[in-house]
Amino acid sequence: MAVFLENDYLVATIKEHGAELASLRSKETGLEYIWAGDAKYWGRQAPVLFPIVGRLKDDQYQVAGKTYHLGQHGFARDRDFAIREQTATKVVLELKADEASKELYPFDFCLQLSYELTASGLVVGYQVDNPSQEPIYFGIGGHPAFKTPLTPKESFSDYELTFSADYRLPKIPLTNGLTDIDSARLGAPTATVSRELFKDDALIYDLEQKPTKVSLTSKTSGHGVSLSVTDAKFMGIWSTYPKEGQFVCLEPWWGLADTTDSNGDFTQKYAINRLDKAASFNHQYEITVF
Repeated sequence: MAVFLENDYLVATIKEHGAELASLRSKETGLEYIWAGDAKYWGRQAPVLFPIVGRLKDDQYQVAGKTYHLGQHGFARDRDFAIREQTATKVVLELKADEASKELYPFDFCLQLSYELTASGLVVGYQVDNPSQEPIYFGIGGHPAFKTPLTPKESFSDYELTFSADYRLPKIPLTNGLTDIDSARLGAPTATVSRELFKDDALIYDLEQKPTKVSLTSKTSGHGVSLSVTDAKFMGIWSTYPKEGQFVCLEPWWGLADTTDSNGDFTQKYAINRLDKAASFNHQYEITVF
């Protein structure tokens, strides 16, 4: 099942399975901004990453002396969400802890995703509530894949990535899918999109929780998208290599893959979020299309 949102400017489709954004289309230009998904390259479109972002070392972690196994990016993207609120331009979807989730992740939680159309794009909100008496720990993030190129007359390499920051952001490499903090270096604020750009996996930038906008823009048509955050910890940028998937993902993250020297203790995981009893985590990002 899917939810359809519409205002005078845009139409969006959100799937209840995974609470995944499946379409964002301009009514003025007819441009579709979200990758359609193709298993030959990458079958997803905009999965939510929860309760981890990236990989765990050996795909496992420990809580209170017990070992749990969890695949890359967690399980929320593969679960059905319930609709909790819906209007013509906004929807709120919810996922709660249950017996199946506790086999993978022992904490109680209530996760809500909200999508709300604006005149120029879409605001995506994350809310995590802790209904238990003990602290919970988690990572969360977005993974929206934007169609690149947007029109048949353009090519993948016609696009450019630009950060709004007037300073060079720390760029963190991955080694075998794990975070290599010791090898972090300052990254350039702009880059031309190419396959080679992603040959070493995702580009990951430490945003230092400062307001940041990253834009993906066609140098030919001027069309594109930007993704803005006010306090995200990191931004991932990814596409397939060497496969030629026609998309680029702009990914705001409040969490990160395990470090190469991780000891497996989930409560000590690098960049983990801790939420005390009865507390709530509320963050968002905004997609603007042009």
